[in-house]
Amino acid sequence: MIKDIIQSKINQIFSDISHREVELTFDDYKKTKSILSGKILAQKLTITEAMLPEFEEALKQYFQFRDVNEKSRLACFRISLWLETICKNLNLSFSLEESISNEEIAIKQVRALELIIRDVVNENLGGKANVLSKLQELFKQEVIDKWLKSADETGILSGTTFSELSNIFLDKNIFISIEEIFEASQLKLCKTSRESLRFILEDIRIIRNSIAHNKQVSLIQVEALNEYYRNIAQLIKDSKTNNIDPDSYLDLDKVNMESFLSSLREDKKIINAGINEIKGDVKDIRGDTKVVRKRTSVIFAGILLILLITVAILYTVSKQSGSSDEISRDIKDVKNIVSGDAELKNMTSTDDLTATKDLNKRTKDVNAKRLAIIYFDNSGGEPSMDKLKKGLADMLITDLSNVSMLDIVERDKLEAILKEQKLSSSKDFDPSTAAKVGKLLGAEIILTGGYFDMMGSLRIDARFIDVETGKILKSDGVDGATSSFFKIQKQLAWKIINNMDVKISDNEKKELELKEKSKAISFEDLNQYSNALELYDKGKKADSKKIAEKMAKKYPDFEPVKNLLKKL
Repeated sequence: MIKDIIQSKINQIFSDISHREVELTFDDYKKTKSILSGKILAQKLTITEAMLPEFEEALKQYFQFRDVNEKSRLACFRISLWLETICKNLNLSFSLEESISNEEIAIKQVRALELIIRDVVNENLGGKANVLSKLQELFKQEVIDKWLKSADETGILSGTTFSELSNIFLDKNIFISIEEIFEASQLKLCKTSRESLRFILEDIRIIRNSIAHNKQVSLIQVEALNEYYRNIAQLIKDSKTNNIDPDSYLDLDKVNMESFLSSLREDKKIINAGINEIKGDVKDIRGDTKVVRKRTSVIFAGILLILLITVAILYTVSKQSGSSDEISRDIKDVKNIVSGDAELKNMTSTDDLTATKDLNKRTKDVNAKRLAIIYFDNSGGEPSMDKLKKGLADMLITDLSNVSMLDIVERDKLEAILKEQKLSSSKDFDPSTAAKVGKLLGAEIILTGGYFDMMGSLRIDARFIDVETGKILKSDGVDGATSSFFKIQKQLAWKIINNMDVKISDNEKKELELKEKSKAISFEDLNQYSNALELYDKGKKADSKKIAEKMAKKYPDFEPVKNLLKKL
């Protein structure tokens, strides 16, 4: 069986690494990593340290799903792709059972998957015009113009490279309209279908690159691709939200095959052009570093000759040294990009470097902390304050969703799980319940708490619950005049970021500060917005929409109400 062949090869590799016979489990892997360190382990596996988390995820999926019938082959092929590269570098043999597909079919499947992704996005966003409009919201105009220049009559997506297309497809603002197709499926090897597809599309990109480089596609790559295509195509066929026939895209004659191969090579040229541009930047940076070093030498000579101005010179050296350190860090970052294995780069290394920078500003970091914000309790018991819980949660979710190092559970998913588990308030969250709900939501930490109003003064207390143990990790709170609720909520958002120990970029900080300066929603109107959310959750969308539209006119910059209207 395929999993026995894989297990045997994994055992061989890690027996050589640990110098003892092992029957590897994922716990053994983690112990080995803790003993050696990630850096040393990556070296022994002949991959870069940056690639280790991707390998680790594939290994974890293999151990988790190798005995789960509908997911076993998928998990096995994912780790096989890694083992094939590692074994090749270690001069070890590795092969699976005889291939049931062939290279020509593999090429057709790559093309079919690309066209399927385009059409799924086009159809679910309402056509080419709507897709263009959506992309203009997400990208700079120069990126849009580049895609339009390369596009054909089928629309702007035909002008993107495969990596750009994958990142567009998985962008949270776009994937929300597609997620239903892939949600509870055999493709779900991670906490979310979106994260699972990210790994699968990256594997497809690597195989696609092999074709573009005129390399022979290996039997393992052919079979992995066949498994990916079969699963994705079946989900598309089963979906009631589209009219796409995946098999029709496999009809590729010799002329079209050559045209497709030509387009793959064009993508390759784009990658090479981007890398050459980076190499040029490295050269410039190195030149700048030499200048800095020369200046530093002059300053040190000045210290020895002119003792009377030591303090001034030391200050200058400190500034110069800081600049040099910064440039050195830049060189290291660029070297990592240029020297990385082209066939094992992760999804953040897209084919077009300009688009990547823009995409990464809007795409969650792979190491983001997964946080679920549960409705806070009305601790004071005043009935007029009950509705506040949904508005408060939604505003926090909206604000924190813009932080790349936080992966916030959407409120719709939260509402569905709470209804399913018949949980109405955070009082119901004992340690076991918190762990259960957190796992259902794919969260690491649950944020909940309570609020109360006393004679016009509002207090909000937040608790951070660890999903694994159910224990309260931290607690924090904010208070102020009830009429200043908007300001209090923004203060709470900042405290959550601080308590989660995540770094935010300068751009993210500016965005949050900008929101604080937008027109403050009054406490009365917030209750109206909370009411609109309540109506939406009860399925009374027409009534919800009326309230939301009035709110949008009054508060045009209020992001939560704009998001609600998009769903309505």
